[in-house]
Amino acid sequence: MWDELVLAARAVLEDVWLYNNNSFLIPLFLTALLFLWVTETDRRLRVVLLYLVVAAGVVFLCPVYAWIGMRIDADIYYRVLWSMPAGILVCYSVVRLIAHFKRRMSRALVFVMAVLLIMMNGELVYTHSLHIRSVNAYHIPQSVIDVADALKLDNYKPIAVLPAELLPFFRQYTADVFTPYGRNILEPSWTFHNELYDAMEGDRTAYDVAEVARCARNNHCAFVVLSCAKQMNGSMEEQGYFLFRFVQGYFIYMDYSYYWVWKEQGLLDADVIEAGG
Repeated sequence: MWDELVLAARAVLEDVWLYNNNSFLIPLFLTALLFLWVTETDRRLRVVLLYLVVAAGVVFLCPVYAWIGMRIDADIYYRVLWSMPAGILVCYSVVRLIAHFKRRMSRALVFVMAVLLIMMNGELVYTHSLHIRSVNAYHIPQSVIDVADALKLDNYKPIAVLPAELLPFFRQYTADVFTPYGRNILEPSWTFHNELYDAMEGDRTAYDVAEVARCARNNHCAFVVLSCAKQMNGSMEEQGYFLFRFVQGYFIYMDYSYYWVWKEQGLLDADVIEAGG
């Protein structure tokens, strides 16, 4: 038990170090906290900005609570730090500090120094490699939108299996197409398993078409979306599928067994009927 508490304490210190991220965010936050503790007289603000923040900090740093939280989910325990209103405290402290000066020149000087200090503490996020210029109003890859629009039917919500790179964004755009698994399967720590996913993503360079088709039928998928970046070992047509559409580098195949049933029931759109006929 003692060893586990020590490990939890070390993990907490590591989270704090990573949260600071080679900056002086935490020293700045603690300075603002101390400043408000001395100068703030409004009782309601002291409760919200001081007492609750200190209590949350003590709870987060407590090895016993950390041990309990990490046993529940160690990968997200650090998010407790998000409850710390660091930005609010720093900005409010700057406003309080500026209010202490009477001359405009002094206020302007403090304001400029505070802005420069905050700017030096971080970096421009839009220069980061993970940020790209948006190409649509949804702020997701256009290929996801085009594939989703191609899969959607007016009278029915089909099940479609997608390549892994589409999963993180697909549900952000539409709920009109079901999938046998979602983005949660991409997280190794969640230990989800699906044989269809293994068939789709087991080989990074090629699809075993027969295995993909078999697993897709077992998961009741009417549509199978395959990336043109990977080779196909076999033919989807030989497995009872037809090519419905090619969109943004993705082949969209439909299972003929669903096509004929849905056609008789009047569930298919005209473009699907034309492609299958």
